[in-house]
Amino acid sequence: MLNLNRTRAIAAGLAIGVALVLLIVWRYTGGSEMDHKPPSTVETVRAAMRDVSVNVSALGSLDADQSIVVSPEIDGVVTSIDFVDGQRLNKGDTIISIDSGSLKARLMQTQARVTLTRANFDRAERLRKQGSGTERALDEALNDRRSAEADLAAAQADLDKANITAPFTGIIGLRQVSLGQYLKAGDAIATLADVDHLRIDFRVSEVFLTKIGKDQEVGVKLDALPDETFKGVITAIDPVIDVAGRAIRVRAVLPNESGKLRPGLFGRVSIVTLVRNSVVLPESALVPQQTGGKAVFVVVDGGEKGLHAELRPVEIGERLAGEAEILSGVAAGDVVVTAGQLKIRSGDPVEPVAPAAPSTPQS
Repeated sequence: MLNLNRTRAIAAGLAIGVALVLLIVWRYTGGSEMDHKPPSTVETVRAAMRDVSVNVSALGSLDADQSIVVSPEIDGVVTSIDFVDGQRLNKGDTIISIDSGSLKARLMQTQARVTLTRANFDRAERLRKQGSGTERALDEALNDRRSAEADLAAAQADLDKANITAPFTGIIGLRQVSLGQYLKAGDAIATLADVDHLRIDFRVSEVFLTKIGKDQEVGVKLDALPDETFKGVITAIDPVIDVAGRAIRVRAVLPNESGKLRPGLFGRVSIVTLVRNSVVLPESALVPQQTGGKAVFVVVDGGEKGLHAELRPVEIGERLAGEAEILSGVAAGDVVVTAGQLKIRSGDPVEPVAPAAPSTPQS
């Protein structure tokens, strides 16, 4: 029994000895290699500050600031067409004329009646002053004169309606009438649109109520003209919020001196509500976190340990084209890793290099 215990003690001592030897070997071989891990080469960029615009985006369609379907107010036969399709008309220019023979005859008839009733009134007034006329006769003469003058004004108005003119300056569309055609009141002649100024109506969330206002500038990009941004100004904001969509209706007007814009074009509206000076980094620098946030590796000088990577959580602001605004976590001048994050962890030594220049395709 004594020999068995001694054997077990010797075996335990040998096991402890072997463990100590392995620990020493790991410390001076493997452990040393870990402590002296070669630095990983990573691409970096120096963080810099620049102005970042905070935008509100919306969608809408262009519409003419003024647009009507030109129609006659009276019935009649078309005697002249004074425009060509797509012509620019000034306010007051004649569009078409309707046969006005009967209207002119009616006007002449009422003019004759006015002349007679005025003469009768003047006669009744003289007789009344002389004492030989009655007050009733004077009142009747006055009433006849005023009735005749009203009929004259109505006849003149109907005659004027036979000559249909442009109520505002604009471009007239395709004509829908022909010479000699009988028109009824309300029949379509053509569309007249003021395209010198176009409006765009759009909706924005109610959370932006205090960030937009009248006379604020907007930018509009059109799918039909993708290389240009057209400037406009907010002219009206609906005072009532749409309870169904919790949105505000906004209207902006765009000048169209170039004539490139047309009613009906689809537009993407952008309103700058704030400009702030922030750090901007390439999106490739962002590292996703398990918490759902974002972080970046910042290269720091560890003194004797040299340069190493430090993982820092960041707060993201506006998203730009291939870039992101950093609200916190990185300061101007910090060196941030933009490529090679997958092969490093926080605390690992790194060797920063400049980003590789993009290759130029050979012709």
